[in-house]
Amino acid sequence: MNRQQQIEQFLMEAHHLALERLRAQPARLADVAAQLQRWRERAGPNRSDPYWDEWDVLLAGGVDVIERAVAGASDHAAALRSVSPVSVLITQGERAQLLRHARRSA
Repeated sequence: MNRQQQIEQFLMEAHHLALERLRAQPARLADVAAQLQRWRERAGPNRSDPYWDEWDVLLAGGVDVIERAVAGASDHAAALRSVSPVSVLITQGERAQLLRHARRSA
């Protein structure tokens, strides 16, 4: 497994974890939306804007809509995962564990 595949695996697993959290606590969608807003304020206009606009729509649609958009194997789903604000739902320790798992899968 090459480095890009490891990153893809990490992002997929991280999103599955985040989706579990959102299903258990749908109110955490507000945390994700706040993260997205912080990114927009800090970054200003940039090439991620079209994806972030799509994330606004996904967040408004709820967990099922998010899952349908990001859990697939399409290039578009991978692009959405790569600029995803759900990282706010995952701790540093969990992130490190997911990264180690992706590296061991190589």
